[in-house]
Amino acid sequence: MENNYQEEDERYFKARKRFDKIKAFYGHLIIYLSIIPVVILFNLEYDSDFQWFWYSVIGGGIPLLMHALKVFAFNANWEARKVQEILDKEDNN
Repeated sequence: MENNYQEEDERYFKARKRFDKIKAFYGHLIIYLSIIPVVILFNLEYDSDFQWFWYSVIGGGIPLLMHALKVFAFNANWEARKVQEILDKEDNN
């Protein structure tokens, strides 16, 4: 019985950790999508000859992309599968 509670607690904490990572990503996305239009408008209003806003778009977009990959592509499930794959490979040798 106690084992069952421990498993449920562990599942809850893993789910909560995953939720917090997703929530942090969406916060990052909202900030990016809020700031970039302001930067673009500022650039086009005051210095439309040179479009320097691209530096901000790319400079903010790369970390956002890395954050998305970390949260959605290379999450804890990926890590667990990779560890299991390595262990299985070692057992076969």
